[in-house]
Amino acid sequence: MKATIITGIFLLFINLSHGQKTIQGKITNMGSPLKDVHITNLSSGDNAASDREGMYEIMAKPKEELLFTYIGMDTISVIVEDVTKILNIQMKMRVEELEEVTVSKKVLKGQKELELEYDSNPNIIKSAYGYLNKETSGYSLRIIAEDEFEKAANLDFLLTGRFAGISAGCDLLTDMLYASMRGGTSTGILLGPLPTTKSSSITKGNPMAIGGDVVFDVDGMILNSISCGALRGNVRRIAFISSLAGLARYGRGIKGVVVINTKTGTITPKDEGGAPYDQARLRNNYLTEDVVDAEGLGASLPSYLKELKASESTVAAKTVFEKNSAKYANHPFFYLDSYRYFYDKDKAYADTIFDIYIGLTENHPVLLKAMAYVLESQGRQEKAHSLYKQVYKLRPEYAQSFIDMANSYRDLDKPESAASLYARHSYLLEEGLLPKDSMELAAIMQREVDNLFDLDNGSLKIKKRKKDFDERSTRLVFDWNDSEAEFDLQFVNPENQYFEWKHTMDEMPDRIRSEKELGYAMADFLLDNELLGKWKINATYHGNKQVTPTYIKATIYRNYGSKLQSKEVKVFKLGMKGVNQQLFDLRIPSEVVHN
Repeated sequence: MKATIITGIFLLFINLSHGQKTIQGKITNMGSPLKDVHITNLSSGDNAASDREGMYEIMAKPKEELLFTYIGMDTISVIVEDVTKILNIQMKMRVEELEEVTVSKKVLKGQKELELEYDSNPNIIKSAYGYLNKETSGYSLRIIAEDEFEKAANLDFLLTGRFAGISAGCDLLTDMLYASMRGGTSTGILLGPLPTTKSSSITKGNPMAIGGDVVFDVDGMILNSISCGALRGNVRRIAFISSLAGLARYGRGIKGVVVINTKTGTITPKDEGGAPYDQARLRNNYLTEDVVDAEGLGASLPSYLKELKASESTVAAKTVFEKNSAKYANHPFFYLDSYRYFYDKDKAYADTIFDIYIGLTENHPVLLKAMAYVLESQGRQEKAHSLYKQVYKLRPEYAQSFIDMANSYRDLDKPESAASLYARHSYLLEEGLLPKDSMELAAIMQREVDNLFDLDNGSLKIKKRKKDFDERSTRLVFDWNDSEAEFDLQFVNPENQYFEWKHTMDEMPDRIRSEKELGYAMADFLLDNELLGKWKINATYHGNKQVTPTYIKATIYRNYGSKLQSKEVKVFKLGMKGVNQQLFDLRIPSEVVHN
């Protein structure tokens, strides 16, 4: 029986991975179309370019990676999903700050704050003389994060063409990497072959001796040269310093410093007790901006929903729905919004709308999850379970499918089935049929499993495990239906100080890449019992590469991990972009710690 199940899952993996389709979209910068953006499918090698309207088309399969490149713009990498058809890309200028320019309203942070922010802020790099932040440094500082280069490449490849004015090459006789500034200038990019010996010249008429004028700062150790392959696969961030202001500490005669942070040489600090720091109190950050109610007054609503809300009676609302049905016949969000509106007024009528929605979305996991979230918040666990089951069939290789199904079984009081799902996921990992986690998923899933065993250990006959948190804690779990969604979560404590978690490609490209590879879209946070009062949870939506909303499910666990644990589910539709919206508030204790 087990062999049959595994074989079935493996066949589903094959079917998903061979579903090649056309991906299309529009590429813009500041709202204007970009022509001749280069698009590459890194798996197949297929190439395409955007036209004068910024439009493009390229073939891709699920889990293949598309790379969008344009001179002067930051490179964008997107892993294709099973439901991806449209990818609208907004490219941003690659900014090199000038030494003479002073940026106003930049808060200078201390070394301890920069150290604590290192993991979440790709604009910070560690040098032999402390942490540097490119946003507040008084000189040009270009930092390349791990997602921007080939992880298995030699250092000469990682440096080539990455920084204006620097040339790098390997000495074939010694396998040592040397780097140099060309002509003492920081303008222009090297084109053509790299030198292979220390006495070679870069281009005719521009002689240069390799070595001696650029040094390497590797995890705080200053070196004149380094083996080309020594750090292959271990580089986390690279920066280049060419400004006199930045080089003053390194000594005379040095024209540039290549700063390299390795994965093994950068360690995230903990407090004295080994616990994560309270992120809401790291800075003097008080909320002063206006916040809009996400689904109330001030929210941006579609015209049909405004008409429904303006209806004087349920009968009048039904007339509005029928009138708009022809216009929005193929728009699933019209039916989802209408279902939510009618649910508290006429459940039977709402269920007829539900049936239409399912008919439109039965093979679309993103839309099925949106409805499943709504059903959970309404306490309709049986219906939600049927949708999570359908998503699991469509996405058997996604870690999120296992978590959603397991939690759904728990809601139906079937802990044995939940435990079986986690065991199956573990087995598939051991057999190499699923990719292993390199970031946060394993910790999230372990918390889910531990909580299952803590609360249901009697029926599961499993020994109770030791807790690593206070039973009075409140755990907040956020799930989002669209993996392309970018947004900020803001936690405002009773003293009006906030901590922000920025789920964007600019802020956390490594995590988002991990989410795509492993198939999960969730994050969790713990609030402990130190600071009493009312907390506010806000969100700023940045889009999802399509002109569609994203649904976020917030699950609130009070007394997490104890027999008194309770669960509440709230669902929010994010459509307005760039506006800080209040999702909900709750009276719970204290400091926010991202797990």
